Amino acid sequence: MPTCQTENYGPLAGVTYLETYTNGSPKGCAFDEPNTINTPVGMLIPHYGPANLRNREGLALEFFKSGQIKSIDLENATEVITSLGNLSAERISFYENGRIHRLFPLNGRINGYWTEHDEYTLAKPMAFDLAVGAFSAKVVSLCFYESGALKSLTMWPQETIEINSPDGLVKVRYGFSLYENGKLKSFEPALPEPIVTPIGIVIAYDSNAHGINCDENSVNYSPAGKVRSLITGNNGLMITAPEGKQFVQPLMKPGTLDPEVLVPEPMTIVFSDGKMEIIQDNIVTVDLKTATVRSILVHDPMKKSCGDCSSCSSCG
Repeated sequence: MPTCQTENYGPLAGVTYLETYTNGSPKGCAFDEPNTINTPVGMLIPHYGPANLRNREGLALEFFKSGQIKSIDLENATEVITSLGNLSAERISFYENGRIHRLFPLNGRINGYWTEHDEYTLAKPMAFDLAVGAFSAKVVSLCFYESGALKSLTMWPQETIEINSPDGLVKVRYGFSLYENGKLKSFEPALPEPIVTPIGIVIAYDSNAHGINCDENSVNYSPAGKVRSLITGNNGLMITAPEGKQFVQPLMKPGTLDPEVLVPEPMTIVFSDGKMEIIQDNIVTVDLKTATVRSILVHDPMKKSCGDCSSCSSCG
């Protein structure tokens, strides 16, 4: 099918593959010749032609059922208009109102022939001056609110930055998320970080963090800057309640590098409405109005718990 007619963007030429909704409107297209799409963030040309070593196969252009653009894989890196200024993108997803949802500076496919290192080498540092601090980093993706405000920033795993938090200056890996007013919502600690909580200081660090996107992270704050939840592999909790005492600590499980070596599995602690939940294989709920909780260091973040430290992040 060489041509596809769209309601909002006119005819699209060189269509090699077309998916449609049940009403017949286009859902997604692939192309073998250039098309220019007029969007609220500028004129964009979706990828066309066969895939190569780095380019992804599949739909270059996707639409909402309303006919508005949903996502685009660009033929070339293109500067687009954002609330942070003009930013270079190879892939963009949109809200239905035409505002940017996610922006990817690079969009190469990682496989046996094109590695993460290859893609990281292509990435260029981007400079930011935000309410949480000024820094420069190589970025995997940026997520925006419909208003245009930055929602989250995801970095390459090799990157580490420092930002301001309610707990002071913290080192961050993978990225962080923001409230719409620019205040810090969550971050992924690059090192075990002491965090002030309703039960005292707890060391926050998630050895299993993945950084696929940083909309949610290990340390989460309320809009008022109070900790809502964190993940720890370093602290145990001594709970003294009317019904007795209970000690909860990270479970020891086989390590990913060496299943013969047991390492602490991080547990999640959630605070809300005078209560605390400790989430591991089971959930322990504590009423902080009637119980007292003491945080105890059970795994020293300054000491490594496994043998091969050169390629392991389980202790920080």
